Amino acid sequence: MEDNTTYIAHWRYKKPDFVPNKEGNIVLISKASFGPLEVYEWGIDADNNAFERYEWLENDFYQYENYCITISREALREQIQIVISLFQNNGLTEWTAIYEKILRSKYLEGR
Repeated sequence: MEDNTTYIAHWRYKKPDFVPNKEGNIVLISKASFGPLEVYEWGIDADNNAFERYEWLENDFYQYENYCITISREALREQIQIVISLFQNNGLTEWTAIYEKILRSKYLEGR
């Protein structure tokens, strides 16, 4: 079975899913923390816009800080470059290659 997750520090990263989710979003970067329980995602939404999503799941204290915003393709590219560096520094060559391929893909092209 292929491993679709990896852990770095207290973050769990999931490999990109190129199949749109139920909202129609393609999640390219997904990282979750289990202490506190929170999730960040970056990708392309159903309207072909780059997005950043944050969700607090621990309790009700910070639930009002959840958001999903449209970001520039350049901001998405910067996030991908950050995870490439992170995976390189942690010896995760397969993960590095996946995100380097995304940098060259249609996902970062404009409309």
